Amino acid sequence: MTRPASPLPHRLSAAVLAALCMATAASAFAADAADPTTLDKVVVKGERAEGYSVRRTSAGTRFDLAPREIPQSVSIISHQRIEDQNLDDIIDVLANTTGVTSTQSDSERTEFYARGFYIDNYQFDGLPTTMVQNWSYGDSGLDLALYDRVEVVRGATGLLTGAGNPSASVNLIRKHADSAELTGSVSVNVGSWGRTRSTVDVTTPLNASGSVRGRVIGSYLDTDGQMDRYHQRKTLGYAVIDADLTPDTQLSVGYDYQQKRATGVTWGGFPMWYADGSRTNYNEAFNPATDWTYWDTTTKRAFATLQHSFANGWKFKIGATHDKTDSDDKLFYPYYTIYGFDKTTGAGVVPYSGYYQTERKVNGVDGYIDGPFQLFGREHQFMAGLSYNKRQYVNNGAFDFPLPMPSYLGWTGRFPEPNWAPMQQFSRGTITQKAGYAATRLSLADPLKLILGARYTDYSLDATEGTVVMQFSHKVTTPYAGLVFDINDTWSTYASYTEIFQPQTTRNRQGSYLDPVDGKSYEVGVKGAWFDNRLNASLSVFRIEQDNVAQATPDKVPGTGDTAYIAARGTVSRGVEFELNGELAQGWNATFGASRYVAKDINGKDINSQLPQTSLKAYTSYTPQSLAELTFGGGVNWQNRIYYADATYGRFEQDAYALVSAFARYRIAPQFAVQVNLNNLLDKKYYSQIYGYGAFGDGRNGSITFTWSF
Repeated sequence: MTRPASPLPHRLSAAVLAALCMATAASAFAADAADPTTLDKVVVKGERAEGYSVRRTSAGTRFDLAPREIPQSVSIISHQRIEDQNLDDIIDVLANTTGVTSTQSDSERTEFYARGFYIDNYQFDGLPTTMVQNWSYGDSGLDLALYDRVEVVRGATGLLTGAGNPSASVNLIRKHADSAELTGSVSVNVGSWGRTRSTVDVTTPLNASGSVRGRVIGSYLDTDGQMDRYHQRKTLGYAVIDADLTPDTQLSVGYDYQQKRATGVTWGGFPMWYADGSRTNYNEAFNPATDWTYWDTTTKRAFATLQHSFANGWKFKIGATHDKTDSDDKLFYPYYTIYGFDKTTGAGVVPYSGYYQTERKVNGVDGYIDGPFQLFGREHQFMAGLSYNKRQYVNNGAFDFPLPMPSYLGWTGRFPEPNWAPMQQFSRGTITQKAGYAATRLSLADPLKLILGARYTDYSLDATEGTVVMQFSHKVTTPYAGLVFDINDTWSTYASYTEIFQPQTTRNRQGSYLDPVDGKSYEVGVKGAWFDNRLNASLSVFRIEQDNVAQATPDKVPGTGDTAYIAARGTVSRGVEFELNGELAQGWNATFGASRYVAKDINGKDINSQLPQTSLKAYTSYTPQSLAELTFGGGVNWQNRIYYADATYGRFEQDAYALVSAFARYRIAPQFAVQVNLNNLLDKKYYSQIYGYGAFGDGRNGSITFTWSF
């Protein structure tokens, strides 16, 4: 059975665009009706990216600091770089971030890692939340049209994020209504595999003085894929109002809606081995799914932020968010591990199918104060805040697991949809984090600054997995310490110790839940800054240790058949990272990042061997002074060999490879520009997924974008 395409995304897209056009017309009328001489100067709070970097950021500490004053590795992916590389979503951004690697579970889920550990901590305008891919609420498909830039802090980030892994924290900074005049853009992007993407972005004053401003963004994507029978539609709507309640008080209220509809989606990937141990040989267009598979996700997020600056340099800021995500999917998994996939007859593949409906709700509030204080004749800084986050989820589904198929050879996707059993609840839960945090930045001497901080978190879980009820709580304090020494006006060196914790649901011989995994991050490095912080460089050496990791024992939990665990030392990851990012010269922006780590478990074995341990990422853009209408550039992403060791079939390897890209943009008129982006120029064939099942990365592709600005 083929699922009919729903007209809703097209109708919604048309409605969004119509609303934006009406808003633009109304704004233009209002602007004409008002006396332009009455517009007051609008002071926009916050740092704006210049080129590929920012001069100051609050990433990692909440303190407003230059990148070289932060005692951790920080990467900034600016709006200019997002535009140059035509980065559509969070997958594109993190794929081009220093020290971040990824692997796929299937066509709709991509997992990101840093320093060998899974990234589960995200922030929206600094408000912490957790996103995971196991049930796929569409997190890895977040559209970038509404975000100005992305900030990534690597290592343990427990001071500001709460529970998680010692990998990295990803902070997405929204676009805001930062203009007191009517401005905007309309862009149309067309490309390979039938791709079309239209985006409208309008900012306008909502009163005569411009102290109240609004911004609306709408985007619609319609595309096929490299795989046969795959199709995706994405709709985005975003509206925000920014108001200067007083010259020192700003209020921001907004809402965004993101909907993704995908058909012909995979669950897992294609078989990588035949039963005799030889490898399958599919082409890049092969789709292992049936015609009736689909994966739909919808996210609705409302947010508000209020901040006030006092005359003495102190600042108060509070933010709140409410978001709801729904997922509806029917999936097909060509299961073959136990039965074996016969090379001659094609028998042995089991058509494991799943039908799932999931829901997640998140409510979060985070507020803090920060400012300077005097002590012993020197000026220092202090920051303290409170945070609350409540995540509720329910995952329902049905599955079908019949006998092996007669043959999987010559697969075309034609296979009957199961007669689904009634939905049952697979899991339900509520995770609540209540926290207080504080930090101080002490000026020990003119060149020496010490940051000390801690977060106290009250974490509770109330969940049901199948028939198993889990209830526990942990009260955890995570420390933060960083020392920065300014060698001169250009160079500084630093050392830091940070922690984070991750609760676990395994129990010991006494039936008690194990204490959370403790992630400890040690880092030392040197940083440099040039051209008033428009160009930044960093070199870091790190070591990450995990303690209290669950290790299985021969015993059972009393009164159950569950395996009992003990807490043991876990993974140790160590490595080095380098990044250069920003403006090398007038009109010349560039980024270059290199990362190398080695991560071993308690038995000395590589963890996550399907991830590259060495990666290089570079990109540059150049605008000649003699031809300011033209900007061009390109880059390359390289990673080392990876492998997956299967107990039955042995080791599957993906050789090292490089992906080369290029772009050119020409401004035909002051308001009109055209841009061409080319990806995987050398048409490298490579695996994007080898973890038990295979999938290919995108081959050579390109797009052209037409943009009208006003």
